[in-house]
Amino acid sequence: MKTKNLFGILLLFLFTFIFISCDKEDEEGRKITDYKEYVLTVASEMRPGLMLAEGPDFLKEVYPVKKENSEEWETLSNVDGFEFEKGYEYKIKISETGYLDYRMGQPAWTEYDLLEVISKEKKNSEELPKHFIPETFYKNKFLPKYRYAVEADNKEVIEENLNNNSILPLDYHYMLYRGEDSSLRWIAIKDDKNTIGPCIIISRNKDPEKMPESYKLLPWEGNVYGFMGWQFLDEEGNETNYPSFDVFASRSTKSRTFNPAPNTVCLYKDLTEYYKNKYPETGVKAVVVSYTIEIN
Repeated sequence: MKTKNLFGILLLFLFTFIFISCDKEDEEGRKITDYKEYVLTVASEMRPGLMLAEGPDFLKEVYPVKKENSEEWETLSNVDGFEFEKGYEYKIKISETGYLDYRMGQPAWTEYDLLEVISKEKKNSEELPKHFIPETFYKNKFLPKYRYAVEADNKEVIEENLNNNSILPLDYHYMLYRGEDSSLRWIAIKDDKNTIGPCIIISRNKDPEKMPESYKLLPWEGNVYGFMGWQFLDEEGNETNYPSFDVFASRSTKSRTFNPAPNTVCLYKDLTEYYKNKYPETGVKAVVVSYTIEIN
């Protein structure tokens, strides 16, 4: 009799322990910490913005949005269920749900879901900023490293012109990012009022053996793994006045870990014919410039 009672007590203790453990797991599992619904105006164009991530922050295209009764554009990176079409300004109703789960690497996060498309109007949204990239992200970074090489009888004239007339402004911060359609894009920022782009980059692979011989005057740095040509289009896909470049994509030879993304791109331009015509009396044989740019 005592043995049966002891067994029953142990069984009851085991069931109680399992129940408490399961209840504790539920308490420590995913929780909804906040829920709200509201209406947003979504701009007719997306813009480059900073995406906060668990790892390094990165750039991507974001939705400029206005909350009800607000005059300021702010950003939203994603709304589940929302299908955006460029050239239309939307009013949508969304839900914002905050979650917490300490079992995950990033325990707190927010999800946005489409509840209703209230209106869709074909128009160009007004007073849109060119970008939503804070200065703290690009300050002291992404400035081009400018180099040139000249072979000429009177190269001082050419060098003076190169120093005073860089193809790319050297006081702008050049940043690459992916568009919503996965296209490679580029924006250069000096400050909030001075930007170049955004631009769409048309990239085509090139045979390194067919690159101009003059490029060897400026040996590339790092572990080069990609050779291509870049052409810059505006956001509508039209040609621009920005010059095209040959591009060498490289990773640092000092890195001990595999990184699938390039550390730098080096933009090359052969200007030999241009300077032969500009300064025929200088005996130009070769002129090449390069811009090495850190990848964000």
